[in-house]
Amino acid sequence: MTLGACLVVAAICAVTDWWAVAGDRRKVEYLAKPAVLVALIGAAIAIIPADPTIRVLFVVGLCFGLLGDVALMLGHFIPGAAAFLLGHIAYIAGFSMAALHVNWMMFGGLLFAAVAVVVGIPVVAAARKKSRVLGLVVMAYMVALGGVLILGIGTAVPVAVAGVVLFSASDALLSYGKFVGPTPGGRVLVHVTYHGAQALLVGSLLTLH
Repeated sequence: MTLGACLVVAAICAVTDWWAVAGDRRKVEYLAKPAVLVALIGAAIAIIPADPTIRVLFVVGLCFGLLGDVALMLGHFIPGAAAFLLGHIAYIAGFSMAALHVNWMMFGGLLFAAVAVVVGIPVVAAARKKSRVLGLVVMAYMVALGGVLILGIGTAVPVAVAGVVLFSASDALLSYGKFVGPTPGGRVLVHVTYHGAQALLVGSLLTLH
């Protein structure tokens, strides 16, 4: 499929997924959500990247995201979180190969610190109450997410910056809703920010180098 076709399919599947989540249509969601990532993987492969190596690492990240989506839909939280953790490590490796700006990274660090205080501390505390292993998994995931946020912002590439900010927002909403309490927008907002983040990261391949 061409890049344009992959993006159209991804957009249609994403909107279908949001509609399914809003109406609790689980069978539709189980088809539409992973289809979004499949289409975005196709788009990442079809795109002409500024740096082919970064593209390879981002495709790996997307593939782990797909595995994580399936695991979470089937109710397997720890395997799903582990898959997303590996995906974040792939994104970290990709961003580390791009030109980074110290001032932007410092801003990313401040933003992550704010997220960690407002969302991270109560989420980790709630997860540890359920089990020590779960608490450690959530903590490790947060550290990896912080790396993605700091390095992504450090690229100073607007599309990448927007992508990692949305990814952080999606993960913060998901984890808060799972461990602490209801979040505004619920699962729909989690899916919208997540799909937006992944799409923007694919788009950033055009300029990341």
